[in-house]
Amino acid sequence: MLGKKRHGFTLLELLAVMVIIAILAGLGAKGYTLAKRTTKESRAKAEVEKLRAALEEYRVEFGAYPIQDSSALFSDLAQIEFLTNSVEGVQLKDPWGNDYRYQRSAGSENRFLYRVWSLGQDEGSDDDDIGSSNTGH
Repeated sequence: MLGKKRHGFTLLELLAVMVIIAILAGLGAKGYTLAKRTTKESRAKAEVEKLRAALEEYRVEFGAYPIQDSSALFSDLAQIEFLTNSVEGVQLKDPWGNDYRYQRSAGSENRFLYRVWSLGQDEGSDDDDIGSSNTGH
């Protein structure tokens, strides 16, 4: 038996390779998840900016922003044809499937103060909201 060569791998060698593969797969999955989240956040930021641009066009045309006393869904403003035409190519839902939000108070001292935002991935927390906090001129 001493002169006979062994073929194959030991159980320990196979386990070591499996552990290395599992670690690499875990790192790859985490990187993919992070990249996907970053992409969605970037898309939401770009769409919020397009919605803000549409609101600016509306203000130039009509002298003020649409009035919405409570936190409204941007899709509620879709009835305003001017805004709908101005935001071509923008979904009125964020990348997570939630409506974009819009708020402007009628009684506000500054008639040019409004807010447009997305609730982000976690609807219940304000930590990941995406968009303008208080925008105005």
